[in-house]
Amino acid sequence: MTVVEGVQIACLTVGAYLFGAIPVGWLVCRVGFGVDIFQHGSGRSGTTNVYRTAGKGAAIIVFCGDLLKGFVPALLARVLVAEFQLVPVMVAVLATVGHNWSVFIGLRGGRGVATSWGSVMALVPAAALVGIPLGLFTVVIGRYVSLASLAGAVGFLIGGIIFYALGFGVDGFGVALIAGFVIFLFSQHLDNLQRLIAGNERRLAPWTDMSGSRDSSDHGSS
Repeated sequence: MTVVEGVQIACLTVGAYLFGAIPVGWLVCRVGFGVDIFQHGSGRSGTTNVYRTAGKGAAIIVFCGDLLKGFVPALLARVLVAEFQLVPVMVAVLATVGHNWSVFIGLRGGRGVATSWGSVMALVPAAALVGIPLGLFTVVIGRYVSLASLAGAVGFLIGGIIFYALGFGVDGFGVALIAGFVIFLFSQHLDNLQRLIAGNERRLAPWTDMSGSRDSSDHGSS
């Protein structure tokens, strides 16, 4: 490793955390609606809590922003330091860590769903062909965001395994990366899983009424 490569890797890893730590959900709610997202619902700054606090438009902005927080650093690492296989993984993990425990807002944040999805899309894009449709299908049919988040993550893993077996765009390292993210996301949703099993996990509003609502009882994935 040369000095230039070392500096490049240091910038990518530190930058990944700081970029991931940009509190998109908090900023959208504070600047756009004058609301402190941490005082509402689940007390997290992810898409679901933003949707129920500030509405559909704000939630779409936050989801896209959080997705890019994982996608951009991981893609840069994949392009710039592809010869160091562990570095893109470190970058992907640090972006998600930054999102969940942002230094800018007192080590608070979301659950890392959109950011980790973005990272996997950048590093193992073939897996997204299964993960994203499965996640969307689950949220449309069941309206459980937590279940859709986990279903999408498992879909990424299934897609990774399928394309690895077919020898198409995924190696064993990529499958291991996705498996790690799946385990992480499940660990972040243990309370949701308990409520799903108990039958009292809260759903999104019916699709005919998607204006969003301010609701302090939200416990959804965020």
